[in-house]
Amino acid sequence: MNDNQNTREEEEIQDLIRTMKDYLDKEYRNGKKLRNFHPKMHGLLKGTLSIAEGLPEEFRQGLFKEARSYEAWIRLSNAPPKIKSDKPASGRGLAIKVMGVQGDIIEQDPIGVPTQNFLLTTSPILSAWNISLYAKAIKAVLFGLWEQVKFALNPSHWRSIYLTFKYSKKHDNLLSQTYFSGGAFKFGPNLYVKFVLTPMEANLGYTLNEEKGDNFLKSQLIKDCETRAHGFTLNVQVHKNDKDQPLENTSIAWKAPLIPVATLHIPQQSFDCEGRIEMGETLEFSPWMGLVDHEPVGGINRARRRVYKELAAYRKEN
Repeated sequence: MNDNQNTREEEEIQDLIRTMKDYLDKEYRNGKKLRNFHPKMHGLLKGTLSIAEGLPEEFRQGLFKEARSYEAWIRLSNAPPKIKSDKPASGRGLAIKVMGVQGDIIEQDPIGVPTQNFLLTTSPILSAWNISLYAKAIKAVLFGLWEQVKFALNPSHWRSIYLTFKYSKKHDNLLSQTYFSGGAFKFGPNLYVKFVLTPMEANLGYTLNEEKGDNFLKSQLIKDCETRAHGFTLNVQVHKNDKDQPLENTSIAWKAPLIPVATLHIPQQSFDCEGRIEMGETLEFSPWMGLVDHEPVGGINRARRRVYKELAAYRKEN
């Protein structure tokens, strides 16, 4: 980017940060400030990420350099900024914090050990594909009907709105969903990838013998995890060209095969306790907390680096 582009991007990021701080001040005047997005946590699960054996040489990079297992924390959540019922169509989030990774780190994790973070949602795209549109869309989402009307009246925003509704769905069970990284990442010196987490049991549904309540996803997750173990496969999609796998435009779902690189094992456990809940609310997640070999790519990821870091600090200060 040239100097003018850098200046404009910096101004847009600063505006975005101000917007999100203003929302926190408005929404949480008299109490603890929660996350701008994904504030409704369903659970923080303990798991193990096991790197696959026999990966091709080109995939033996960073975290995936050798077949070994890492302890991990898994935070499941609803994406919207307000804590509401689980019943309407929405996006869900699954964030993984892989513990004790080895190698050069981009940003240190506040917990004090090197980690690799994966932030994934049930949408294969990020509907706002540049920082300017991202900032406007965030303002519309956070500040109610009038801002949403202003956003919707602009024809250049219509595709983003359409994509948001297209990928917002109702879900019966968090352990049977596929989760996507949205943005792209480096994978060693020569590859760019997106990460896709696929469930071991895609047929899991709602099995509680009661009508769905506002928090039924957490109730289902509690039952499932207390009953037995579960798991996912972590895959990569590899960038070959900008038409089928664009690096900057996050609104286009990549056309590329899924290549399995690791297994996420979730052992049988009870997680609905005060200590686990407090830990889940305290942990910070960022795609920039990780290895240099997996550096995030693209304008939206550059914005996320600043936004996530500054907003996390702002919540702690206030």
